[in-house]
Amino acid sequence: MASRRLLLAIALVAACLPAVATTAAGAPDATVVVNAKAGLATVPDTALGVNHAIWDSQLGTTEVSGLLGDAGVRMMRYPGGSYGDIYHWKDHTAPGGYVAPNTDFDTFMAGVRRAQAQPIITANYGTGTPQEAADWVRHANITKGYGVKYWEIGNELYGNGHYGAEWEADNHPDKSPAGYARETVAYAKAMKAVDPTIKIGAVLTTPANWPDAIVGPGDAAS
Repeated sequence: MASRRLLLAIALVAACLPAVATTAAGAPDATVVVNAKAGLATVPDTALGVNHAIWDSQLGTTEVSGLLGDAGVRMMRYPGGSYGDIYHWKDHTAPGGYVAPNTDFDTFMAGVRRAQAQPIITANYGTGTPQEAADWVRHANITKGYGVKYWEIGNELYGNGHYGAEWEADNHPDKSPAGYARETVAYAKAMKAVDPTIKIGAVLTTPANWPDAIVGPGDAAS
């Protein structure tokens, strides 16, 4: 289907060229060459991933991890969406949410390894601390030797009420983007002090996606 769409697009471009050439009086003819076999970039193995949530009783099971591996899933995210901002990994609790049995971090990692995937871990920004996140890095990569490379600070923090909608837990008194940026630096410093090789991501939204163009209290611009 993709190849058909590409051929159709090429045909449409070719059909338009004569009209363009004839409408510009005295302009030289133009030739457009499309090489459909040219590769512009390589999609990494980690591009195909899933959100593996602690409310899912099938998290980390042999059957599910086998299916994910067979499907080519090479990135698995834990503890899952907005639960990342209420989840405390040390006692495997998520106050205000449901935690299914046998969904702790070690069970998750066992499933990741069976699927031959990589984990991405969401550190608790909403109700956690930089120290809690750093301790998780230590447990994962120093104590357990899991070698977790990818980490992120919080989940969908633009839903913390600063822009009106409030679905994401955030106990910080400053819920602005500037406040999140300052705290993210503190998280990153604490986590990288344990393992400087890890990669840390921050929460962003892209142009044309909510809350783009909305100005929150104290914001300098949209």
